[in-house]
Amino acid sequence: MRTPPETSQPVFIIGGSRTGSTMLQTILSSNSELTLVDEIQFRSPPWIHRDLVSDIETHVGPLHKDGALDRLVELLYSGIPIGYFWSSADRLLDRDMLYEELSRHPLSTRSIFDAILVVRARMKGKSRAGAKFPVHYSFTPQLLEWYPDCKLIHTTRNPKAVYASQAAKYSRPEQNWVARAIMRFKQFVHINIQISWTARLHRRLRDLPNYRLVRYEELVLEPETQIRQLCDYLEIDFEPEMLKPRQFGSSFKDIGNNNRGIERSSLEKWRSAIPGFTAKLIDLLHYRAYRYLGYGND
Repeated sequence: MRTPPETSQPVFIIGGSRTGSTMLQTILSSNSELTLVDEIQFRSPPWIHRDLVSDIETHVGPLHKDGALDRLVELLYSGIPIGYFWSSADRLLDRDMLYEELSRHPLSTRSIFDAILVVRARMKGKSRAGAKFPVHYSFTPQLLEWYPDCKLIHTTRNPKAVYASQAAKYSRPEQNWVARAIMRFKQFVHINIQISWTARLHRRLRDLPNYRLVRYEELVLEPETQIRQLCDYLEIDFEPEMLKPRQFGSSFKDIGNNNRGIERSSLEKWRSAIPGFTAKLIDLLHYRAYRYLGYGND
């Protein structure tokens, strides 16, 4: 009989967008012991978008007030919180089970976060809980304060590939060249900020025993070696099924389509997707970040 899921040592994937986090989440969640909740947008800087905590403050009010639990549960299934997870909450998070779990402890942001992880793990029949990008990575200190023994996995990727993937994600065939240029400029700014923040985060956390940097390229090129090392780090058994994740969500249309396995062609797609000048500019702007994260100019 499985032990009940608990959150004393949860697993969190942190990092920036388009860094292979969904692939890694799929790989790890295929393990019989562990499941990782999709992005719950729990905490995010207000200049990016609102988050679950701000929605709770707005629609629930003080958590110690009478009726707060009922208002909270109503909010979580209302479609108001942003993100795919909350748009599918009725399917992904059993309402009765969540209500019961939330009733077990005084309501707080921490107890709400715990309950989401525990209920999702229980629904999947897993003994270990975790989440992909539960908070924006600038809020990583909050995770470490709540869970000093958590396991952090920081995903990173060649910054030029990240920019190419992000730009492709938001490209629309109906856009004119001006709209495409503006979109690409916005993504260029976003990605350059992300690179700098990612490097600073790695420098701050790299000496922690419960922190591990995972480079997308190494995971794709040496999947079994990297996954086995991750299993050792997480103290879970390696299972062969972890080498066959379902592919989906790629920015490039000829990758994914619900196939299984790890697609190597994604490593070189950026070369034909962005101008050489843009690639060189990213190199020049982030030569220090490259050194910290283990990347070269190629």
